[in-house]
Amino acid sequence: MTDTVIESPKTVIKPAIDKLLPHIIGGIAVVGIGLLFAPNVIWIGIMVIIIFSMNGSIEVFRSYSNYSEVKLAIARPRWFILNSSIESADVNGKVLTIKITEEDKTYTRKIPLNTLSDEDGQKIISYYKAKAKQNRKSK
Repeated sequence: MTDTVIESPKTVIKPAIDKLLPHIIGGIAVVGIGLLFAPNVIWIGIMVIIIFSMNGSIEVFRSYSNYSEVKLAIARPRWFILNSSIESADVNGKVLTIKITEEDKTYTRKIPLNTLSDEDGQKIISYYKAKAKQNRKSK
């Protein structure tokens, strides 16, 4: 038997419901229009409602002591980002761009901040900027 320790996340951030609500309302409107005029578009409205409801329940960001996890949507894979691999973090509009180096390869990860509350977006930005600054000092 091994003594495996499961670490719980220090920070968990989910999408802001008020940012997803317009999409869900749009889906309801499409279902309503489908019921009145075009029954063949009802499924589109139902799919929009389901997708955005499910995306509202995911944990977009989790931070641990040595790494962080980012999952942008239900159908997208989770990114595991080592804190020691973060080279830079820049904000362009509503997108956080992180440059990471793993196994001598440089990758760019873009995290859209438009589904998060302003406070949660600032938490993620400050987290990655602090890790990038810490890594520049240690080099």
